[in-house]
Amino acid sequence: MPTFAYKAKNGPEKTVDGRIAAESQSAAVSRLESMGYIPVWIEEVTAGQPSEGHAIVGRARIASREVTVFTRQLAGLLRAGVPILRALTTIQQQNDNPVFRSVLMAMVGAVRDGETLSETMHHYPRLFPDLYINMVRSGESAGMLEEVLLRLAEARESDDELRSRVVTALAYPALVLTIGLMSIFVILTFFLPRIVHLFEGMAGALPWPTRVVLAASDVFAGYWGWIVAALVAGVLVARQGLATEGGRMALDRAVLRLPLVGRFARDTDIVRFARTLSLLIRAGIPVERALDLGGRTLTNRQLRAAVLSAVDETVRQGATVAAGFKRQPVIPAFVTSMVAVGEESGRLDEVLTEVAVFYQRELDRDLRLVTTLLEPALILVVGIVVGFIIFAMLLPIFQIGQAVR
Repeated sequence: MPTFAYKAKNGPEKTVDGRIAAESQSAAVSRLESMGYIPVWIEEVTAGQPSEGHAIVGRARIASREVTVFTRQLAGLLRAGVPILRALTTIQQQNDNPVFRSVLMAMVGAVRDGETLSETMHHYPRLFPDLYINMVRSGESAGMLEEVLLRLAEARESDDELRSRVVTALAYPALVLTIGLMSIFVILTFFLPRIVHLFEGMAGALPWPTRVVLAASDVFAGYWGWIVAALVAGVLVARQGLATEGGRMALDRAVLRLPLVGRFARDTDIVRFARTLSLLIRAGIPVERALDLGGRTLTNRQLRAAVLSAVDETVRQGATVAAGFKRQPVIPAFVTSMVAVGEESGRLDEVLTEVAVFYQRELDRDLRLVTTLLEPALILVVGIVVGFIIFAMLLPIFQIGQAVR
């Protein structure tokens, strides 16, 4: 049976550590809870390996959706007048994930010891990013924690829905393209070489489509191992390049220049950024800090660099947000104009919400375009290629039949 090293809290001040045998990490957490301990970290120890402390969430066993549900539950309990310590305890007792339950137990202990909720969340950066913690801190300072948590939950649900819709729109076209390429590869590499003997002695009389297909089949059949190795090597080199900041920046810059995909990626990021920035400003976070936090939610590095450059070059020097955005050509002019209107009217948070709604509509239109046109277009392209191969192989047979007549 595996052995796990652990560190846990036993009461407000006492901390214990040791080792415990259990069938799995989840079982070890459950055993510690039954002993009245609040796990801080736990890790399986192999023979001869010294134990080292790691955050219990370090193994990424808590889904983002669970954090969103926790946020909404906590907001609902606080709005109902339940004290925060009792609210956390209630959520912890109802949680089904043993790892998340242990995290909530530790948070309950920390809040009982006098820490604020935002200070407690600092111990779990993978679950609660800086944006989340700053929002909670601002809610605590303004006495409107339940309202801030509700907005956070809604924002996270909107992001999850947007991400799900994008993945759903791209999943089927990607599947069609993958299956089509694999089918063409199998036909050229393994199927055609078995029937090529039918055309022996007809090399000079073969029509050009047949000669093209047979030449391609010869290449694939003779060098398919090298082709696969080259593809694998290309993928590995690409992954290594994308692991660097320069490689990711180059890819993101290239993505934005693509006709439909670039607008698709840009609109997705702008929706998330505008919604997040509006939420932060409405929570009372200073514009400079809100821009910095909101900019880091952008997945496209060129857009992120543009927003952060606008913060460094203009906003921190006393200029307006619109002036900073205007100096960044990658930021759409519509966003810059709307931000300028919001700053002049003192309704920047509302204007940013309108920007998010506008680009959400644009994104919905693009998604409909993708699902309506891209899927049949890919099927048509794959069908044309496979049909050309079949036509090229049957064409000599038709010619022979006509010559016999």
